[in-house]
Amino acid sequence: MSQMPATTALRAPRRPAPARPELRVVPTTAPVKAPPRTLPFALFCSVILTLGLFALLFINMSLAQGAYELHDLQKRVVGLDEEEQQLREELATLESPSHLAEEARKIGMVPGTVPVFLDVSDRSLTGRPVPAPGPTDVPGSGAGTAGRN
Repeated sequence: MSQMPATTALRAPRRPAPARPELRVVPTTAPVKAPPRTLPFALFCSVILTLGLFALLFINMSLAQGAYELHDLQKRVVGLDEEEQQLREELATLESPSHLAEEARKIGMVPGTVPVFLDVSDRSLTGRPVPAPGPTDVPGSGAGTAGRN
């Protein structure tokens, strides 16, 4: 017995390498296909892309034109609003009681003193009719004290 320790490791037994199968050329029964042609597909994609870009350009131009028209219409609305406000102010001035009284005096009308009401159903008068005083001299009308005798 020797004093040396055993250093041999246990190994798995080796299997014999399988034999390589024999390779051979297989005859083809189907015809060989030609590689796909990519030019028609690329041309089709280019045409679709170009048409899409032209459609976007047309839509963009239409929207821009619509924006200009909208701006012009908004300016017109502002102008018409200002004109309406001016006409309302003028109407308020013309409807004022002082202006109406002045215009009535200019055409020879005089204010009534005692109101009298006529009931049409029974043909009766309520109140006592009194003649209105004569108009004062109205420039340019020819009415007034100059024409009386």
